[in-house]
Amino acid sequence: MKLLLSNETIKMHEQQAKSQGATLDEIVKRETLIGQDQTAVDYRHEKIDGDKATLEFKDSSGAWQTLPFVKEDGVWKIDKKGYADQQADDIEETQRKRLDELHNQGLQQP
Repeated sequence: MKLLLSNETIKMHEQQAKSQGATLDEIVKRETLIGQDQTAVDYRHEKIDGDKATLEFKDSSGAWQTLPFVKEDGVWKIDKKGYADQQADDIEETQRKRLDELHNQGLQQP
């Protein structure tokens, strides 16, 4: 699996391993995007933009998730670091919108 991961993803997992007192292999095994019993992956909406790409895949719960890829040395690698960053950005955006809504509601109160 490590061969499929981007350099930045490996670095991210190494930091996790160090902070958790675990090995890199243990972290990689724990951080799977696809369920262990899953034998096929449904995917759609492949998009390539230079050395970055995404596709949507159906996870083990049946929900569509976006998975980023990055091209390193001519080979497409899973960019789980990018995936984690995107999730953090999505959460931050949702929180920002909610705070804006609350702020605007407060301004409308007499």
